[in-house]
Order: sequence, then C-alpha cells, then structure tokens
Amino acid sequence: QVLDTFADQQVVVLTGDQEADVERFREHPAVEHVFAGVPPDGKVATIQKFAASGTTAMVGDGTNDAPALGAADVGIAIAGNAAEAADVVLLEGSLSDVPSVFELASAARRRIRENVGWALCYNGIAIPLAAVGVLNPLFAALAMAASSLLVVSNSRRPLLSTTQE
Repeated sequence: QVLDTFADQQVVVLTGDQEADVERFREHPAVEHVFAGVPPDGKVATIQKFAASGTTAMVGDGTNDAPALGAADVGIAIAGNAAEAADVVLLEGSLSDVPSVFELASAARRRIRENVGWALCYNGIAIPLAAVGVLNPLFAALAMAASSLLVVSNSRRPLLSTTQE
C-alpha cells in the first residue's frame, strides 16, 4: 500500500536480499525496477546512476545501507539503523511512515515560501516608500515589526493537519 502513494514517482527496489525474497515487488504495478542481491557498493552505484536523471530518495533498514543513504539526495533510515548517514530517521520502523516524510517536507517548503513572500512584501513595498519619504519612518518600523510578527506566527503553526490519518 505504501508504494501506491508514489504512483507519480519512479519506484525502484534495491536490496541485498535474494531474488526469491523480492518477487512480490516485481508484481507490484508501482515498482518499475527490482534489483536483488546488490551489495552496499552496488547500491551506491545504482543510486548514483538514477541521480543522473533526477532527485533520489533511499529508504534503508540496515547499517549496510548507510553508504547508499549518504549517496541519495534524501536518505531515510528505518528504526535508527544507519541513522548517522540518513537525513531522516523513522523511529517506528515502518515503511508506512515514508509518505509522511514527503508530506512534511512539502509542507515545510510551502511554509518557507509563504514566509519569504511576506518578508519580500515588506522589503519590496515599505522600505522603498520610507526611503523616498512617502511613508513615515515610524510607520515603516511598525510595518517591519508587523511583518516579523506575521512570519513568526506563521512559522509556529503546525505544518501538517492533526486530522490526517
């Protein structure tokens, strides 16, 4: 079910497990490629190959995945294994939490853009108006404080809705 979340992404299963252990992934419609029996250095080479065509994310559950987690644009370690090499660590140890990582990253990116927009609005309007004398410097200072307060308040809001399942 987790793989269905990534229907618009290229999903590749890259594992050190033997061919018979990953046969179920070959049948899954969301999985484009399955590489079985891959040693750690082979995982790094495969990640680098896919990185040439776009952003890569690697989900690993063992210390032998650490080099590949470090080579990927986003490394996600499960249950603290190889945590030093990963950008994100899923403490519960479940693949079902992986989509939440991407939801959280998207929400954070949206929030940053909102905050930059508010800051640019102030810097692009109030400062030039104050500089040419159209806006009283006292009002410009108040506008700056209001802009800062707005950005801080916006940053404090939860990134994800608490009503999500």
